[in-house]
Amino acid sequence: MFKQIFLFELKYRMSRPATWAYFGILFLFGFLTAIYGSVPVSEKTFANSPYSIANMLTIVSLFGMLIASAVMGVPVHRDIEHGVKDYLFSYPVTEKGYIGGRFLGSLLVLFLISLGLQLGMMLGFGLGPVAGLEEAERFGPFAFSYYLHPTLLLYWPNLLFTGTIFFALVALTRKVMTTYVGSILLFIAYLLANTLVSDLEMRDLVDILDPFALNTLSNATRYWTTVEQNTVRVPRGGSRSPAARAQ
Repeated sequence: MFKQIFLFELKYRMSRPATWAYFGILFLFGFLTAIYGSVPVSEKTFANSPYSIANMLTIVSLFGMLIASAVMGVPVHRDIEHGVKDYLFSYPVTEKGYIGGRFLGSLLVLFLISLGLQLGMMLGFGLGPVAGLEEAERFGPFAFSYYLHPTLLLYWPNLLFTGTIFFALVALTRKVMTTYVGSILLFIAYLLANTLVSDLEMRDLVDILDPFALNTLSNATRYWTTVEQNTVRVPRGGSRSPAARAQ
């Protein structure tokens, strides 16, 4: 029954207007940010550099917890609200199959929704040099790996982290309100990491405590030159620049 529940959740989510609304919001945000070159990097760094794209994806994943809570916090509660949870278990379906199907189906939809940001950025950065809204020199060459690498390393793991917490909270408490409490706790943890990052001697601790790796990414790329920011993908570990590690 796992397959049937998984496919049902996937089909149900893809037919909901809210799914495409979330996708459209991320797409529009990514497109406008990219075409105007409004990215969190210096003017000497390409707007579509691997460093810039990694920062954008990480920052958006922080606020993406709102979408994650809306997508992942609903599946189990929907059955509880409509009073069909006991009816479902009258069929030959195991608890693992039921929970697993709901979870993986919603998680896949969450990942698909999140791709709206990358697609919008790709289109915006592609049109940026000819749109005239930003100097053409701010845009570098296109490389698909610049998007894929931080998506797998930072963006999706952050969504998986927050989505799993929201899903588990509702499944265990049977109350959607717990997702809001979870959001508050995550923000508190993030603020704590931001407080500790001001102490240079505690950067390693910050790298561990930051639940979204935003400060971790900053520490890992702190000493990168402009050339490195324009050409090097974010590392999986270490805090020194690629040139320093090569010495």
